[in-house]
Amino acid sequence: MQKTNDKSLYENFSQPVVVPIDEARALTLKVSPTYKRDQVESVTLKSFRKVLGYDTFNSILKQDRDELKDPADYYNVTVSMLVRRLPDEKSRAPPRDPYGNTPRLKDTLDLGFPYDDGDNSIND
Repeated sequence: MQKTNDKSLYENFSQPVVVPIDEARALTLKVSPTYKRDQVESVTLKSFRKVLGYDTFNSILKQDRDELKDPADYYNVTVSMLVRRLPDEKSRAPPRDPYGNTPRLKDTLDLGFPYDDGDNSIND
C-alpha cells in the first residue's frame, strides 16, 4: 500500500460531515483519505444517537468500576461515504514490437463488410 505524508493532499480530497447533536453546537468531523489515489466524494449522515450509560458499561468492561461520573457524552454516529479511487498510471504500449519486424495483429485482420480493406473485389 502506498501512503504519503503530505497533509495538504489529504485536505484537497476530504469532506466534512455535520452532526446536529444538540442546539448549542453541532458535532463536526472531517473525513480524509490516507491513500493518495483515494478521494472522498461525499459523506452522508445516516443516523446519530446519544449513548446513555456508556461510562458505566465501559467501567464494568474494564473491571475497574468506580463511583466517579464521566462528564463526557458519547454518540453513536453512522455515516455513508462515496469514495473514488483513481486508477494506477500504466505505461503505454510500445509503438511497435521491439523484438521483431513481424506485422502487427491489427494489420493482418480482415475486417469484412462494411469495413472492406481492399483485399477482395466484386469478381471474387
